[in-house]
Amino acid sequence: MSSNTAALLSATFHETGHDHLVELVHQRDAEARRHLASLRLDVYDGAGRRLDQRDVDPRQEIVDLDALVGDLSRAHGRVMIVFDARYDPRIFPYRPHHYAYLHRRGSAAPPLYYAVNATLGGVPDRIGAVALNNFESYLFLERTLAERYALVLGNLSRFADAEAQVFTYYGGERRARDVALAPKQHVEVALEAADGGRRLQRVEVKAVFRLTSYVTARAAAGDDLVLFDHLFTYFK
Repeated sequence: MSSNTAALLSATFHETGHDHLVELVHQRDAEARRHLASLRLDVYDGAGRRLDQRDVDPRQEIVDLDALVGDLSRAHGRVMIVFDARYDPRIFPYRPHHYAYLHRRGSAAPPLYYAVNATLGGVPDRIGAVALNNFESYLFLERTLAERYALVLGNLSRFADAEAQVFTYYGGERRARDVALAPKQHVEVALEAADGGRRLQRVEVKAVFRLTSYVTARAAAGDDLVLFDHLFTYFK
């Protein structure tokens, strides 16, 4: 391994009662040498308090989040799990990504597969930036939305509070709200599926630095997750 390792910071959220498996390295080769140099997991409650920190063997392929943090999520509700991964750029010419399987235990709903959201831990894209220069968006399918939607946001900064603006679009109408997050805090913002007879078409998040952001949807009846996907950065 090179002494000059690169870093990948990413995060996801875990709720009790879900099978949640994270594939650490998606890229393979015949000799199976593609593994991370190191991996540390930090777990935070909604208020930003660190509940656990542990090193993970970077050579293992799959991390079972429920096995690792299931007790914490049962005691504290939804937890944010931060992956601090280091890797050798000679082995990974392109930044590696973690991919995950998510399914509520005992549910008849299909499992969900998603890419773990890579983020910036409180470092603006332009040093000294004061404007909301980071822009992320999510487009919904062109169909009637019957599920219950939400946006889950987390602030990975060590010291800086995060102020974000959340915009929802219904036809030609736009709704805006402000969200403030202390370091390592995470919140769920409910998204109305319709407004004035117009369905939800798009949600946007603007912030000084990139937040951990996922759009979720639950079945109209019950708590089955039918959508868990990160927002996308189109331009900055």
